[in-house]
Amino acid sequence: MNAIANDAQALLDSVAPAAIEPAHLIARVSAIAVKLVYPFIARNDVRHYLNGINIRPLEDGSTMVVACSGHRYIVVRDPSGFADSEIIVSISKDALKHATSAKHTLDVMSNGSAMFSDQVAQPLFIQPGNSLIVAEFPRIERVATLAGYKEGIVGAINPKFLYDALEIGKTFGDSIRFFTRDAESPLTFVLGGLGDLECFGGIMKLRDSMATLPDWLPLPGEVNSLADL
Repeated sequence: MNAIANDAQALLDSVAPAAIEPAHLIARVSAIAVKLVYPFIARNDVRHYLNGINIRPLEDGSTMVVACSGHRYIVVRDPSGFADSEIIVSISKDALKHATSAKHTLDVMSNGSAMFSDQVAQPLFIQPGNSLIVAEFPRIERVATLAGYKEGIVGAINPKFLYDALEIGKTFGDSIRFFTRDAESPLTFVLGGLGDLECFGGIMKLRDSMATLPDWLPLPGEVNSLADL
């Protein structure tokens, strides 16, 4: 019996333990970029990939941060960002409380750990568990265009979605511009005054509704302006 045990131990000793690769940084983007896109993330969608943000490296070495709910999208280009490959990351509301400075970053590790860090890369908040979502994110470039668009708003828009775009512009930028092609195509907005960040987004139109005033309104008399009322 001892001989069998000794042989088994010898076999175990001869097998080298598997090398465990230490976790390494796979993405780092501006915390403000994450805070910009967060309102546009889907909530509890069965398309689980829409419940996170997409971080994607661009050919010029910068990084694109995207959120899409299926009804609206937002894209932020972070020229100082880094990503060694495209990933999708879930972000908790508690974590977002630490995205308070342009010097803070979201750091994502190869083991799925995600944290907000300060300017010297010290963690401010580490999300529990694995934050990586394994899936393919929609190609926003298929719907993002200004071809044939003119400045202005045309068509029926969800007022909450419009409010969120205006709120982002008020909080982070110094201007916002809207562009429309027709009553069906997405309403596109572009934000200005974001420092090094560049930001644009789109809101899908609603199928609707009142294109004219209701027929119950009495016929007007002749007036040229509100001052004549």
